[in-house]
Amino acid sequence: MHAVLFASDFDGTLSHGQEIDAQTLAAVSRFRQKGGRFGVCSGRDPGTLKDELSQHGLACDFLILMNGARIEAGADCLQEKLLSGWEKALPLLRARCLFFTMLGREEAYMFRSGKVRTAEVSAGEQAYIDAIGRMYAMRRCAEELAAVYQISCRTQDGRAAVALADELHRFGLSAWPNCEYVDVVPKGVGKAPAVAAVAAHFGVASGRVYTAGDGRNDMEMLSRFRGFAMSRAEECVRRAASWTVKTVGEALEQVCGEAFA
Repeated sequence: MHAVLFASDFDGTLSHGQEIDAQTLAAVSRFRQKGGRFGVCSGRDPGTLKDELSQHGLACDFLILMNGARIEAGADCLQEKLLSGWEKALPLLRARCLFFTMLGREEAYMFRSGKVRTAEVSAGEQAYIDAIGRMYAMRRCAEELAAVYQISCRTQDGRAAVALADELHRFGLSAWPNCEYVDVVPKGVGKAPAVAAVAAHFGVASGRVYTAGDGRNDMEMLSRFRGFAMSRAEECVRRAASWTVKTVGEALEQVCGEAFA
C-alpha cells in the first residue's frame, strides 16, 4: 500500500469558531489508523496552534506553522526560516493595519492602531491576542525581537489586505492575503512548498498528497496537490481545488474510500 498524506488549513477549514466537529475528529483518527499521514498547514504560530490541538485531543503527524516558516514532524524540525528586511516595512504596517503581531521563537511584539474600536475586534481575534500575551514574552518595540518568523496583520477588509500584500511585495517581502488578514513571511516560504517538503520527508508521491483550505493563501497548495476547498470559500479558492466540501471530515471520508480501497 502506497503512503498517503493529507494537509489541512486550520482556521475556517479544520476549525470553525475554535471548534472541530466530531465527524472530522473521527475521520482524522480513521485516516491515521489506516496509515495516512495527517497534519495541519496553517499561518498560526506554534504556541496557539498546539494549544488548540491539545484541547481537542487531535494528534498530527506533522505541523506546517506560520505558512511554512517552521515545519515540524514529531520531535524533528524539518525547516526553520527567519524573516529579514521587515524593518523597512514597519511604517507602512503601522499606517495600514488595525493591528499586527510579530512572532519570534519565544517572544512577540504586538501593534494596535489607535483607530481600532472594540467592536472591530471579534471574539476569536481577542482570544488569539490574549493567547499570544500568555504564551510569549511580549516586547515593547519590534526592534527588541531577536528573530522574526512571521508578521500577522489585520486590515480593514479583504480589498485592503490585497493592496497591502501588493505593497509589501515591492519591499521584497513575501505576503499572503486571506480575507482581511495578511501574513508576511520569509522569501520563498509558502504552504505549497512546505507540503512538498513534508511529502518528501515521509516518502509520499505528489499524486498521493491531499490538501484542504478556505483562503487565498491556500490556493497554491490546493492547485498543486489534490485539493479540497471549503464550500464557504471565495470562488477563486474553489476554482483552485479539485473538489468542494463542507468539512475536512467529508474530504477525509472521500480520501479513505479512494486511497485505501
